[in-house]
Parts: sequence; structure tokens; C-alpha cells
Amino acid sequence: MHQALLGLIASPGGGGHYMVSELRPIMGTDEATLLSFSSEVGKWVEKSVHYPLPRRIFAPIGVVSHHGRLWWVDLTWGVITSDPFASDPALRFVPLPPDRVLRSREAWGESDMYRCVGVSAGKLRFVDTYYMGRVIGGTPNISVWTLPGPDSTEWTLEHEVSFGEIWADESYKATGLPVEIPTLALIHPENPDVVYFFLEKHMFGVDVRARKVVDCKLYDLVAPPRCAVASRFVRAGGFHNNNHQGCLTGLMIQS
Repeated sequence: MHQALLGLIASPGGGGHYMVSELRPIMGTDEATLLSFSSEVGKWVEKSVHYPLPRRIFAPIGVVSHHGRLWWVDLTWGVITSDPFASDPALRFVPLPPDRVLRSREAWGESDMYRCVGVSAGKLRFVDTYYMGRVIGGTPNISVWTLPGPDSTEWTLEHEVSFGEIWADESYKATGLPVEIPTLALIHPENPDVVYFFLEKHMFGVDVRARKVVDCKLYDLVAPPRCAVASRFVRAGGFHNNNHQGCLTGLMIQS
């Protein structure tokens, strides 16, 4: 099984039941297989599905559970979504915003250092800080996009700010951190205005709407991943309110 194609989702019937599903595209065809295990049924079931993508390699980085669906994420291209509980599941592709789609194999192996897709305040969000070839004579931007609903096909730009504005703010200077492009960690699970980054041994949060740093602390990895820390390894734990800005209190870093 491929970790980046394997998703976990709670059963809509509740009772602590769940389903694990792996998407298996059949290369060179318009077909795929959904291999699923339901804790209610207690066995693996294989279903054939139509694969909606052209013949470009889909490069998944992980799977998100949202609104009763699984969302397989390719940070260079878009997301594939499906309801694995359906008797006849269908796959649907939602591309990233047109000017954010990268060439095949562009940012290969590092897209998760600059981008992430996650759920915040009940909606699917796309955070982009990737800048290669898009910044001339300036600094890269932090942009936050929202998919308005689970059946939407287009993303809405919510906020955008340049790193230059953040670095120039007193809130960033107070952290003592260097003026360097950080590694993207995650979007806050309850406050979509706040995006978190790794830099050196610190993790800090930026309120993209307010254009300032709202949280900064040292972090320690109990079981660090085998490669560089990036957004695909991070899961939010808890949070608390701090001057109406949600600040994270717990993270899970998985390898």
C-alpha cells in the first residue's frame, strides 16, 4: 500500500466505525480501483471506478478527510475526491487555481515545503508559498484559498501577503528569527487566517489577514521524520484562544 494514497475516514453512521481506502490508478487507462476496509463489515472490498484524469502522473502527497469524502492531494495539480461509502463511488477532480498549477514533476519532492491542503473552520483550504519562477524583484507571497463547498470546482482567494511585509513588521522582528523563507507547516484548524511555519528550531504563526506574527515558540520532535520536516508530516492537535487568535497547543509530526 502507498501511504500517500491511503485515507482514513469516520463512518457517517457513527459508533466509532471507520473506513480505510486506497486509491489505485491503473496507469495508461481511465480506470482505477478503490480498495477499502470498513470496520463495520470487517473485510477489504475492491471496487472499480472511472479515473477522471488525463495521462499525466498524479503525484499524491497525502489524503484529507472532509465532509464525508476523502480528498487525495497532489500539491502541483489538484485533488481527487470521492465518497468511499457509496455503493457505486465516483471520482471527481478539482484542479488548483489555474495560475497555481505546476508543470508535471515541477517542485518534485519539495512541494510540501511550500504548499498544503487542509481543513480549517469546516472548509477545505489551499495554502501556497511556492515562488520558483513567479517572483521577480520582490519576495514570495503567502496566499490562502478556499474551496467554498464540497461540490465546488473553483477555489476562492481569501488572503495574500508578501513575506516582505511580514519581515518588516515589528511582530516578526520581535521573534529574533532571520529574514529567510520558512518551511510551511499547516493552516490553523479553526482559524483560516493563521498559517504556521517552521524556521530553524522555531514554529511561528502568521495572521495573513492582519499581516503579523501571532505565535512563536520552540518546537521539539520526539520522533522526527526521516527527511526534512514539511507540511505532509504535520497534524494539528489542540488550540487555545489568545487575544482572539487561535494558538496551537499540540502537534503530531509523523514520518
